[in-house]
Amino acid sequence: MPVFLTDMGYSNSEQFKKIVDRSITHVGLDDLSGITSIGSYAFAYCSSLTNITIPDSVTSVGSSAFSNCSSLTSAIIGNSVTSIGGYAFYYCSNLTSTTIPASVTSIGGYAFYRCSSLSEITIPDSVTSIGGYTFSGCSSLSEVTIPSSVTIIGSNAFSGCSSLSEVTIPSSVTSIGSNAFSLCSSLTSITINAITPPTLGSANAFSNTNNCPIYVPAGSVSTYQTTGNWVSLASRIQAIPS
Repeated sequence: MPVFLTDMGYSNSEQFKKIVDRSITHVGLDDLSGITSIGSYAFAYCSSLTNITIPDSVTSVGSSAFSNCSSLTSAIIGNSVTSIGGYAFYYCSNLTSTTIPASVTSIGGYAFYRCSSLSEITIPDSVTSIGGYTFSGCSSLSEVTIPSSVTIIGSNAFSGCSSLSEVTIPSSVTSIGSNAFSLCSSLTSITINAITPPTLGSANAFSNTNNCPIYVPAGSVSTYQTTGNWVSLASRIQAIPS
């Protein structure tokens, strides 16, 4: 049955429950025909929802739009979406597959928080910042690509990604927040390509990361070891292997 929503943004769950049947199992192109934005809490707590297809007519996914959709396994995001709001897929614990299209320029904090079945994610070149807790608790995430467009990695952005084995932070990044990669206990290496050390929110940015080496450009090793919160990580900082 088509959803037939015109605004899809509600101030509280009671409002949205009057419009959306929370027992729906699928949201497809016909359901969202003519919709240009999916508002806050539009499908939150639809616990039977297993898959969604967002059409190219949609340009934004609002905060908490699909939060706590505990049966959701697949989310296809249309190629016109430019923003994914905070908490958009919060606690979608069975989400295994999603693609963030190249049109997206911003991903809000907690957007994929505790998506514990998500194993791989590619962040497009259009994204400039990764908000706080965006992928925190994605315990199955084993691979992530951070593009050279990103300048800011927020606090706890990848904390608790306990299956992540390695990470490369591009030279474009100028700021790494507190606990950004904390509790990534399977990491074997961290590579940072910036010649000038990014601002580090705290030494805890890389705490409980298996004490793995932190590789930086060869000419910048001593700079990293003596700069700000990097000092506490000096023993782990090494030159990128040639």
